Amino acid sequence: MSRKATIGSLVSKCGKIVLIMIILILYRVGDNGKFLGVGGTFNLNEEKAVDVEIMASGIFVGYLVYNLSVLITYLLTGERIINDCIMNVLGLFMWIAVAGTALHYWDNYAHQHQFDITGNERSSGLALGSLCVFNAFLHLADSAFSIKLYLDKSK
Repeated sequence: MSRKATIGSLVSKCGKIVLIMIILILYRVGDNGKFLGVGGTFNLNEEKAVDVEIMASGIFVGYLVYNLSVLITYLLTGERIINDCIMNVLGLFMWIAVAGTALHYWDNYAHQHQFDITGNERSSGLALGSLCVFNAFLHLADSAFSIKLYLDKSK
């Protein structure tokens, strides 16, 4: 079972890295080449909340760097650490929070010209939120693999 868990963990880490890169591109240029963002304000007459954007971009970039470093460590040393279990569980909740914020904002989004539906920022925002939900599920799967590998190592 350890071999299957190792392969599952590596595949989920690679999947998370690719998915985070797609999320970052969509986040940055998803509004026809302009900044899309996750929203974060619940009054549609206001601009996007800056604190939510800072938190979301920190989660995106932080987990990209973390997953890259853990993947490289696994490939070079094969060492399992408890930190990976903790970061995956925390990542699950953080990605769900960002996804919920993005989906809530973009689902209720109204274009500034009211009835003009030519813009695609709403659909891009909903896609961003959906990808964040999928990334949260990858963190859940990787958490299960990491905990299994850590418990096998400690025996």
